[in-house]
Amino acid sequence: MDIGRAFSYVFDDDEWLTVILLGGLIAIVPIFGQIVLVGFLFETARNVAAGNSRPLPKWNHLGDTFSLGLSGILIQIVYALPIVLLSCAFGCLMAAGAGTLSRQESAVGGGIMLTFLCLLPLLTLVSLIVQPLTLGAMVRYIQTGSLGVALRVGAVASLLRSDMGGWLLLWLLQILCGVVGGLGSVFFGVGAAFTMAYATAVFGHLLGQKITSTPPPTL
Repeated sequence: MDIGRAFSYVFDDDEWLTVILLGGLIAIVPIFGQIVLVGFLFETARNVAAGNSRPLPKWNHLGDTFSLGLSGILIQIVYALPIVLLSCAFGCLMAAGAGTLSRQESAVGGGIMLTFLCLLPLLTLVSLIVQPLTLGAMVRYIQTGSLGVALRVGAVASLLRSDMGGWLLLWLLQILCGVVGGLGSVFFGVGAAFTMAYATAVFGHLLGQKITSTPPPTL
């Protein structure tokens, strides 16, 4: 995987500044902006996988980008359901434990809180599993354009097992891009929107590289 190329290719495009600035402005819009950025990510990955020499997407088809982003958000929501359900269960346990402790029912409350603490590593483990699965599902969707294929959890899990090292690297790079995207808030305040647009473009290139090395599914 050419990590250096992913960080530098943006600047090869004559319109890179306009694309990143517009992306940052769009990202400021609540909900809509986040959906469009996911679509921008998918478009970048698709362009890279197709061998486009200038894979940075333009903002001249915002409706299509938004629609693509909706599919990406749906994939993320479906794969995050175990985390959401576990978080709700843990929240209820914590509230119940705090309630019983406030009524001086220390034995019951302590037992509930201990159960919460014992189950907390499970939530962490599930979270670590879900994100790589989500990346695999994204790759499958970009390859096929089919949500049905992307949501075949068993098939996506098999895909990850075939190259665990590669998927782990992609996941770590996603975290790195998230750090890069957040730098704007540290140094420039609202500039986080623009660094996030750049980081999205970078990870889109990395995702596209992964697509090129991933055999398409048998439909």
